Amino acid sequence: MLGQLLSMDMAALVNQMYYNMLMPSVISIYIIITGNKLLANQVDRGSMAYILSAPIRRTTVVTTQAIYFIGSLAATFLTTTGTFMMVNNMADAGFANDVIVYLNLGAFMVSLALAGIMFAASGIFNLSKNVMGTGGLLVLAFLIIAIVGSFADFGVPDLKPVQHFTILSLFDIKNILAGGSDWIPKIAVLGGIGIGTITLGGLSFVKKDLPL
Repeated sequence: MLGQLLSMDMAALVNQMYYNMLMPSVISIYIIITGNKLLANQVDRGSMAYILSAPIRRTTVVTTQAIYFIGSLAATFLTTTGTFMMVNNMADAGFANDVIVYLNLGAFMVSLALAGIMFAASGIFNLSKNVMGTGGLLVLAFLIIAIVGSFADFGVPDLKPVQHFTILSLFDIKNILAGGSDWIPKIAVLGGIGIGTITLGGLSFVKKDLPL
């Protein structure tokens, strides 16, 4: 989709359609499904008992799961960055390479924060339904609010305040495209949310009682 928008001379829609709507929607689905399966789902199904019956520490299990979760998101946005640069150069869409890198870095930080919320829920709870009802619901709520708020850029100014009700608003696409620097501390906050919640989930999983 990103390549099509660029190659069809629709570069103006990249920030409005892809980074504001399409990318958060697709990545949120992945985060909700994968985040639920990493820890809580395995406890719920009983497979965690089999894993921990081997001489494996809980810290090893949770660290491996976290590395996989973060690594899969990083691989996604590395691929997106490469695709963006390649099609941008082929179609002469006019984006500077540093802007492309910054856009995808910001998108990755948003994904990291959302993934952290799911990972924390998965580490705290033992049942999948509780993970989906807390972390999954929160991620979905942030996504829906962000999409509704994005209509403020399409002629519905009354919805502009809605944009501030979601952590996705910390991904300041307009400032990146304008060549500013205000976006840097904002994505640092997203990174802090991601690392903090992943750490919370890991510590909770290591210390809690498991129904094994």
